[in-house]
Amino acid sequence: MTTVWVYVDTNHYVGHPDHLKVFATPDAADEWFKENDPEGVAFGYEVLGDETRPRSYCPVCGALIDMRDLAENEIGEGPEPPPRKVVQ
Repeated sequence: MTTVWVYVDTNHYVGHPDHLKVFATPDAADEWFKENDPEGVAFGYEVLGDETRPRSYCPVCGALIDMRDLAENEIGEGPEPPPRKVVQ
């Protein structure tokens, strides 16, 4: 089971970028609280899904990939990835 730590700031409306903060570890939450809200607390929330899937991020587009899908393909098979957009 994977758990994330969630902080809700009720001073902001739902959908506001600062309404929710989600942390991967309690230590990450503690560090954020030290600088931003020493009185705040986060609660643990279970992440649903299959944790056993080997996953990785595509180096071209950044999409999360289920690596089991790649085992069925030969290297070079499939469509070309879309061209990367360069942001300056």
